[in-house]
Amino acid sequence: MDKIFSPNNLARLFCYFIVIITFAFLINTVLLNFIGIKDKTFEKTIYIIATILPLFLVIYHNNRTLIQDSDFLTSLSLYIAKVAFWIVLIIGVTDFVISLLVSEKFAEIFFGNETQLFLASQRSRILFIHLPLIILGFYLAYKFKTLGFIWLSALVVIAETLIVISRFVYSYEQTFMGDLVRYWYAALFLFSSAHTLIKEGHVRVDILYAKFKPKNQSIANIIGSVFFGIPLCGLILFYGMQGKQSTIIAPIINFEVTQQGIAGLYVKYMMAGFLAIFAITMIIQFSAYILLNSNNICKSKK
Repeated sequence: MDKIFSPNNLARLFCYFIVIITFAFLINTVLLNFIGIKDKTFEKTIYIIATILPLFLVIYHNNRTLIQDSDFLTSLSLYIAKVAFWIVLIIGVTDFVISLLVSEKFAEIFFGNETQLFLASQRSRILFIHLPLIILGFYLAYKFKTLGFIWLSALVVIAETLIVISRFVYSYEQTFMGDLVRYWYAALFLFSSAHTLIKEGHVRVDILYAKFKPKNQSIANIIGSVFFGIPLCGLILFYGMQGKQSTIIAPIINFEVTQQGIAGLYVKYMMAGFLAIFAITMIIQFSAYILLNSNNICKSKK
């Protein structure tokens, strides 16, 4: 029993609890706001399971090291980020082409008025084009193991270059061109944050940290993750998804698009969801970061 509740396992228990309770909150949010299930007993059951499950995992996988658990959480965060990456990549390209066809009435010329109206309808485009592509994104993230943020960066540059050329050389510009750049740039910034954290790529306001011993640096990283990183991301999720009128859920439920209508991309609803992806991946990655630094403290004691 003492081994089960050792400092290492307590760290694992805390991190698993944070991650699992986050997914429990997301499940309840989806059931309540998107499916319409309002069963309080069912909701309590999910949270009870989420509270017990971390203890079960720690006991069942008692022989796992902190590094193994940290790597597992990192791979989970990375998979979510990869799914999001593939979704914004294929939907960005597809919606760009569709918006071009609709705004210039090429869809009506080549495929008829019914196709033009279908593609111009935000509900039709999101349900029958975006949704299948979102499902495809899960498959592509599983199939291709590497993460292509560098390609998304390149695509942002290419898209911006095309805007400059079309505007100043051909005097042609449409709203969907700028929407694509903002869409990809927001995704790049928010989805890569968790990956950057584990690679120590974020900028530090370094006054005392560099002078700390490795053990004290690890302690500082844990304190920052527990008291600042995880609570901040938790607040983003809680206040952004606490009801149908909340910042994240309202645009998704209403299939919100830009005010320019057919002249812009139909992805504004997804950009609200970027905040949720950011918060989820960062919570998971902060938990992995805690385990990684806990392992560093244990190594320094030997």
